[in-house]
Amino acid sequence: MTSILTIVTPVFGIMLAGWLTERFRYLPEGSAKIIAQFSFNVAMPAFLFRTMQEVASLPESPWKFVLAYFGGALLVWIAAAVATRVLLRRSAADGAAVSMASCFGNTVMLGVPLALTAFGPAAAAPVGILVSLDSLVLWVMGTLHIEWANRRDRASSLLIAVGGVVLDLLRNPVVMGVVVGTLWRVGGLGVPTLIDRFLALIGQAAVPSGLFAMGMSLATYRITGQLPTLATIFVAKMILFPLVVFILAGPLLNLPPVWVGVATLFAAMPVGANAFLFAAKYDRAVGSVSAAIAVSTVVAVATASIVLYLMQIG
Repeated sequence: MTSILTIVTPVFGIMLAGWLTERFRYLPEGSAKIIAQFSFNVAMPAFLFRTMQEVASLPESPWKFVLAYFGGALLVWIAAAVATRVLLRRSAADGAAVSMASCFGNTVMLGVPLALTAFGPAAAAPVGILVSLDSLVLWVMGTLHIEWANRRDRASSLLIAVGGVVLDLLRNPVVMGVVVGTLWRVGGLGVPTLIDRFLALIGQAAVPSGLFAMGMSLATYRITGQLPTLATIFVAKMILFPLVVFILAGPLLNLPPVWVGVATLFAAMPVGANAFLFAAKYDRAVGSVSAAIAVSTVVAVATASIVLYLMQIG
């Protein structure tokens, strides 16, 4: 258990430092946004590019890994949508935002450092696969869901909406860091020493700056008046999703242990900021998703430790 705490404590400790900084207004207003933009647009792409250079050979059937994770996401998505309509008696459009929050975790800022620290270089391949596909798959699912819920049945409207999502993701620096890094490695181009050191120095700032900015942003979320929907999202995201993914990846598809661990850990990550952006874009369940981000991130200290312990890391 000591080794688990060694992995988890520094990660959430940086977030706590960010929260305290914002809570006591130690930095100027708007600093969280600037720090987050640096991490996401500059440091994290460099970090992931170098990480992709360490990817080992893939297992015989990497599609099984994709099926386990996103098949699990689809099952949880449907369950959350049904719960929103039947239990919460909210609209189908609200169900799209609730489902997005139930499946879209903070995989980049939390999942990546935790997985690489816990599993080592062997985690680079599954991490790269999930980081490159997660936003694309879930944003497309969310767009299809809410467009259907809003009764926009014209094919042109739907295609334009989905096409816009794809184009946005092609301009996403994090996704491009993974894609370009993978193509660079597959092409055997190699990275000159001076450039590699430059990327390494910038990349070292990715995780701490991102975690610090995340902690600062948590100080702005409010959880009052959101209990029923918040509870639904929490159960779906923090309990059901990792459980379903573990069953699919382990007992059913028999993936390598590290790949099972990465998939389960990523599924157990707290609600990610992209879920809030989706809810805000369509003005659906914004308060509930915001509250879920705050609560699930705090609880993730325990859930991440439990997942790593059950995966017998360390």
